[in-house]
Amino acid sequence: MEQVPSTGRLVQITVTEGYDLKGFKGDTPVTFIRAEFNQVVLGDSAKITVSPEGSAKYNFTSSFEFNPEGGITLDDLAHKPVFLTVTEVLPKEKKQKEEKTLILGQAVVDLLPLLEGQSSFQTTVPLHPVQGSPLETPRSSAKQCSLEVKVLVAEPLLTTAQISGGNLLKVTLEAAYSVPESFIPTGPGQNYMVGLQVPSLGEKDYPILFKNGTLNGNHSEAKACYERTISFVVDASEMHFIFLRLGLIYLEEKEYEKAKKTYMQACKRSPSCLTWLGLGIACYRLEELTEAEDALSEANALNNYNAEVWAYLALVCLKVGRQLEAEQAYKYMIKLKLKDEALLAEIHTLQETVGFGNPSF
Repeated sequence: MEQVPSTGRLVQITVTEGYDLKGFKGDTPVTFIRAEFNQVVLGDSAKITVSPEGSAKYNFTSSFEFNPEGGITLDDLAHKPVFLTVTEVLPKEKKQKEEKTLILGQAVVDLLPLLEGQSSFQTTVPLHPVQGSPLETPRSSAKQCSLEVKVLVAEPLLTTAQISGGNLLKVTLEAAYSVPESFIPTGPGQNYMVGLQVPSLGEKDYPILFKNGTLNGNHSEAKACYERTISFVVDASEMHFIFLRLGLIYLEEKEYEKAKKTYMQACKRSPSCLTWLGLGIACYRLEELTEAEDALSEANALNNYNAEVWAYLALVCLKVGRQLEAEQAYKYMIKLKLKDEALLAEIHTLQETVGFGNPSF
């Protein structure tokens, strides 16, 4: 990329207002903001009292000098954000000499627009509560607390020619699907971050971090993403997982024909207990009992410790009237402690209908 002029440029960051704030000691705390960039504290705002409505007018400006020849460089602006930390000043108690403070939350401001030719921009950034902060519980307005921020330089840091001839890499992470169950919070909502290493010509790779991710459980988006992936990826080492997740979504949405087709593809490419189990379930729901038993038997041969496989074998045997085998499958299912209560209830209902299959009868 063509070098920018050697003279320094002042980059100003102004926090104009905060919204939906509250504190440890009530809804109208005294707060201040600390701005940091490149591991340097740029300054602290004046102490402002939050209004009963939860807003605070800070009008706090901090700045740093951009000078690629002797300080902050283009790379710094590209991958280092400005950190804004909101802190509550606690009321002084009797005989207390030093002021006590508690951090409420932190926000980040991405400076990448400055490398895209903009000389100023305004943004509303979410204020992420620290653990135990009262901001974890929203005010009655149910809005997320946030800060209004303006960024300004006297003139663009890069010319049009520099931008068009540059080599700025932009990576967009739209979504992550089928995240582990451990990601699902049991308490206040969480934000997630994804990181990856980008190879460079230098001595080390640069890390890229994607922040502020939230869980939304949108099956339709996940399904569309998996379907697109399968449509254009001919052969990939990780496709086994994609087939499993897409097939499971089809089963949950009762699209059994699509589930059967998906699991059949998976069984041809990389057969496993789970691919055969998925195929067996789809066939069972389609009343294709012979095909279902064949698939479930393949699954059982690969892993005879899967309680769900035994559960569906019990269902098939109940449907076709094979009492002894139905009871044997049921015993193994109980021994392996089937966790799916809905599936267990379905088996009990069918047992009562046909009059056999449960040794306790």
